[in-house]
Amino acid sequence: MREESGQEREPSELRHPESARAERRHVWFSVFLPFAIVSLIVVAVIGTVLSLRTPAQVSLLADSMLTALVVLPLVLCMFPLVILSFVLVALLNRWRAISRSPLRRLEAWTALMEQNVEGWLGDVDERVLNWAVRLAPFRQLLSTFDAQSGDEGIE
Repeated sequence: MREESGQEREPSELRHPESARAERRHVWFSVFLPFAIVSLIVVAVIGTVLSLRTPAQVSLLADSMLTALVVLPLVLCMFPLVILSFVLVALLNRWRAISRSPLRRLEAWTALMEQNVEGWLGDVDERVLNWAVRLAPFRQLLSTFDAQSGDEGIE
């Protein structure tokens, strides 16, 4: 409608100056400020290394830089995994309470099956012993043809 009346479109900065200012602030804080901080750190490290005289001083600086640039970011990156593991442990503790009743039923069923199997095996054992007693006279008959332990073989 504005274009029909002969007016030109206003740039977005003129229509919404606070949003343009917020966008510039966002770019400053997200791009330029970290770049400036890292550049200052690099310049400070280079200047410090060039001013150090002994290898022990350089080693101390290298150790501190390793800690600052490698170990601390690693700890920060691992922090969500640690929190996730704590949450999983809490959930497992809750699931243990929920699964306790079904596990008790399974345990009772397993004990019942163990008793049944022991009863069946007892019956089988009893029947085998009964047959062994009934067949004992035949064992003596079968051992008649066994070689005597005192006899010597044919020479």
